[in-house]
Amino acid sequence: MRRATILWFLIATCLGVALFLVKHEVQRREEQLAGLHRQILASQEAIHVLEAEWSYLNRPDRIEALVRRHLNLVPMDTRRIGSVEMLPMRLPMPDAAEDGVAPTLAGLPPLPVGRPLVLTREARR
Repeated sequence: MRRATILWFLIATCLGVALFLVKHEVQRREEQLAGLHRQILASQEAIHVLEAEWSYLNRPDRIEALVRRHLNLVPMDTRRIGSVEMLPMRLPMPDAAEDGVAPTLAGLPPLPVGRPLVLTREARR
C-alpha cells in the first residue's frame, strides 16, 4: 500500500510539472502571436501611409509643375516632322521565276541601312 501511494504521488507530481510547462509554453506562444499581430497592424498602417504619400506625389498638377520647373520641354512644331516623301522608297520584289522557283535575294542590291532623318532648310520651313 505504501508503494502504491508513493507511485501515485510521483505520477501526480510529474503530471503537475508537465501541466505547468505546457501552461507556460502556451502563454509564451500567445505573447508571440500578439507580437506578430502588432507587427502586422504596424505594417498595414505603414502601407496606408505610403499609399497616401504615393497618391499625393503623383497628382497631375504637381507633376506638371515639376516638369515645367525642371525640364525644358516645348510643344513640337509641325514643321519639325518630316513628310512621307522624305522616306526611302521600298525596293520592288522581283516576279517569281518562270520555273516556279521562289525568287532569291542574291541578285538584289543590298538594302539601305537606316540612318537618322536629317531635315533640310526647305523641310523645316
